[in-house]
Amino acid sequence: MTPEIKQRIDAIRHGDVPKGYKKVKIGIVPTEWEETHFKTMFGRLNRKNTTGNTNVLTISAQHGLISQEDFFNKSIASEDKSNYFFLKRGEFAYNKSYSNGYPFGALKPLVAYESGIVSPLYICFSATRENKCPEYYAQYFEGGLMNHEIQAFAQEGARNHGLLNISVGDFFNSAIVVPPLPEQQKIAEILTTQDKVIELKEKRIAEKQRQKKYLMQQLLTGKRRLKGFSGEWESFSLGQIARKVTRKNISFEFSLVLSNSAQNGIVPQSDQFDKDIANVDKIDGYYVVENGSFVYNPRISVTAPCGPINVNCTGKTGVMSPLYTVFQIEDDRVDNDFLKYYFKSTCWFRYMKGVSNYGVRHDRMSVSDNDFFDMLIPIPELLEQKRIAKIFSTADSEISLLQQELEQEKLKKKALMQLLLTGIVRVSA
Repeated sequence: MTPEIKQRIDAIRHGDVPKGYKKVKIGIVPTEWEETHFKTMFGRLNRKNTTGNTNVLTISAQHGLISQEDFFNKSIASEDKSNYFFLKRGEFAYNKSYSNGYPFGALKPLVAYESGIVSPLYICFSATRENKCPEYYAQYFEGGLMNHEIQAFAQEGARNHGLLNISVGDFFNSAIVVPPLPEQQKIAEILTTQDKVIELKEKRIAEKQRQKKYLMQQLLTGKRRLKGFSGEWESFSLGQIARKVTRKNISFEFSLVLSNSAQNGIVPQSDQFDKDIANVDKIDGYYVVENGSFVYNPRISVTAPCGPINVNCTGKTGVMSPLYTVFQIEDDRVDNDFLKYYFKSTCWFRYMKGVSNYGVRHDRMSVSDNDFFDMLIPIPELLEQKRIAKIFSTADSEISLLQQELEQEKLKKKALMQLLLTGIVRVSA
């Protein structure tokens, strides 16, 4: 970043208007940029689903407008979809509901499908004839440049079904900036190029994850053997090799409350939720979870359809809700890391689905202790277990490195958006 740009940023942060810039309603922008109303660049769409379209879309932070079937593996929409709004590729929808990274709702274009339908709670719109570069505004929305305006007219604390109380009239009367068309096109080109870099990283990660999943199906079942190993595997029930932990946190011996998530594994609850949500006065009834212990969380999710089993690798002893099942491996013929990966395999999923009872709560697996610990696990000799676990550990390290690279590319795009979409850095065709 040049000294000139740094000076410009400092000036704008202090409310000063640098040479070549002007102050408008939404902030400080280049003098060549115009300020107009949202309705000048976009027109409202209220086209109802008269064709019987069943591709119900939802807004995802990562995937944009995506089919509920693709995202949730099921539709959560009402049976009667005639009142839903019909969208075509390139048209936009605004979800007024708060989500992570979108404090004032998300505005997304439809790019993944030719058409789809969205809830009538969404505000839908498309580019007008005056809007020659809707791709620029897709980036403008993603960069949060509408947040200032939405915050100004959204009624604080007034929500309907978790939605910001924003009228359609206020939304379309909000201010928006219009750079010269060549600059719009260049900004869109730069940011779209960075999007493609991010997409390639995501595809590489997905492919690595697919390869790992395939290897798990082969190696954890003995369908494929590692070189040098040929002996028969022996099956043990979980109850034969593990002991259920029922030790309670009597006298408040331990204060570290742990959480078990599908995404992050076992971590301090304060890290998972940015705060402690357990009542510290009641954690004497929580189970003690030593380092190396396994924990099963019966809560199901998209990423953990049977609930996650993870190992406490924090290096510390903590406590967990008695809603969880805690157990320790007590057989020196069994490697913890091998079992860690087994509990993420299709074998584990099939068994749990076969013995579970969904009738109690739809968001939790209901499995008796007897069924849980009767689970048969095929186990090779210890050295083969360790070799198999090492292969998956290496794959995890490669995926983790790619994910770090992905985050760096996302941060790079965020920085570009902050500079280009505000006009702090100017580009020309």
